[in-house]
Amino acid sequence: MSAPNREGTTDPEPVRGRPRDPRTDSAIMAATRRLLTDVGYDQVSMESIARAAGVSRPTVYRRWPSKAHVVFEAAFGTDAGTTGLPRSGDFEVDLREFVRGAVAFWREPVVEAATMGILAERHRDSELHIRTQQLLDDRIRGELADLVRAGATQGVVRADVDTDTLFNVLVGTTFYGALVDGRDDTDRLVDTLCSLIMQGAQARGKE
Repeated sequence: MSAPNREGTTDPEPVRGRPRDPRTDSAIMAATRRLLTDVGYDQVSMESIARAAGVSRPTVYRRWPSKAHVVFEAAFGTDAGTTGLPRSGDFEVDLREFVRGAVAFWREPVVEAATMGILAERHRDSELHIRTQQLLDDRIRGELADLVRAGATQGVVRADVDTDTLFNVLVGTTFYGALVDGRDDTDRLVDTLCSLIMQGAQARGKE
């Protein structure tokens, strides 16, 4: 079933039997990222994306129903070949790298430009649902759960730590610290957050 686009019209169904050209997808993603850093979210449109990518506007709409969806995938889409963070075997060292990676993620120019715009779109339009993975997707959530399990095995964190809550605390704090507050440099933000996490998650007898 076709979904209405941002203009209220219905997008045509993709032609059956004609696979999407990955080169076209790549061109649209690259164009969207360039526009986000060059002109900012508010100035990006489906027309400007199509023009910058060298494709037609309907070509973009056949793939994504709105600007927010294109931008979301361009900024937050994961590379299938991406591997997890390396592990040292020391929970605190690995936690610091995880947190540092989250701060670096939010401070990427494309991510910063996309995030605020998409949040504003969702505030204005309660029906807007992003169909791709979450800002930090299930793969990253799973990596944190694996890290906590490793820490429990090492005897430095409690086995009953709620990793979903920890994930929300970590993502929310790094997001706020990187994009809203902006007063702390990366090292200070990482130090403060890791210290708080360790105080709350340490195995009994380790305090």
